[in-house]
Amino acid sequence: MDKRFVPRTAECRLRAIHDRIGSRDDGCLPMCHGFLFRTAKTTASWVRIGFQAMTIRRIGGLLVFFAILPAVLAGCGKKEQGEKSTPTSGSLAVFVSPAMVPVVQAGADEFNKTYLEANVNVYPLNSRAIVDSMINRQADVGYFDRSLSQAESLAVVGTRQHLYSFLLGSSVATWVVHPDNPATVIDSAQALEILTGQTTSWKALSGRDDSIHVYLPPLGDGAWTALERFFSGALTKVNAHYWQSDSAVLAEVSQDPAGLGFVGMPLRDSKVKKLRWRHPLLADPVPANIGTLQEGKYPFRVNLYYYTIADRTDLASGFLSFMASNAGQRIIADQGFLPEMIPVRVVTLRSGEEQK
Repeated sequence: MDKRFVPRTAECRLRAIHDRIGSRDDGCLPMCHGFLFRTAKTTASWVRIGFQAMTIRRIGGLLVFFAILPAVLAGCGKKEQGEKSTPTSGSLAVFVSPAMVPVVQAGADEFNKTYLEANVNVYPLNSRAIVDSMINRQADVGYFDRSLSQAESLAVVGTRQHLYSFLLGSSVATWVVHPDNPATVIDSAQALEILTGQTTSWKALSGRDDSIHVYLPPLGDGAWTALERFFSGALTKVNAHYWQSDSAVLAEVSQDPAGLGFVGMPLRDSKVKKLRWRHPLLADPVPANIGTLQEGKYPFRVNLYYYTIADRTDLASGFLSFMASNAGQRIIADQGFLPEMIPVRVVTLRSGEEQK
């Protein structure tokens, strides 16, 4: 990339999601057309995020993760983003959903190498925690593995005036098992019965009579949102172990021959096996990859979204412009994503393992 190139805010094409409430005769919130909503009428009372109460049978590192959250926010969020900067110089602390850390970190490394006076630092944080940090003025920007809900968007606008979004790319959320598990395919009925606890044995999927151990990333992250979107309200009760990140889910499944995981990050050199998806209208099971996602055959999608509370002209805007440029979109593609800003032709190369 030519180092004389200076990213411009105009290249980012930010979309307004909401503006703060104004005087309206009908008592409704003003709402802009954007990525999230077409039009809507909402009561004038501000909606705060209702963190869903959940029963977690196995917490793992969650308590530790959330225990250190205040320290992370106090230590890096406000200080670095508060420094004076330009699109190619200064310091920026950016919070990123854990599943998106590898791709955003790869972009930050290249950006910092290209612009020597820039220092973009990436901090992994649960999606709901990023939203909370934006509401509480601890962060102005965030990279998410999903779009924000209507309640989350309104909550941010309630304290921050504006909210803008930008879609950078998409990837697949994937069902994974231990390499020694003979299961190769899963369908919607099997997945729903497993998640809701109606099916607890591997017998129907692999012939083994072992108990199924389901591992999921936190509620509210991209993989969980993909499940909610697909099963459309059917997941009122889920029988699963929740972990603090997609990487933690992969680590557990890689060590548990009876484990079944669902993760929202591209799998590169992973120690797990991907399950194919049985589509009711297709003869052959569908592999989980960006090719089948692009063709509309594979249903579970996670998106790399950028959110900010202002139309910015600082380092945050420069880094976003870089990620949306050809150079940034190539990095996104190299990380296993379907880039949003450049045309992509996906070529499927079949091997002896038939698109594992």
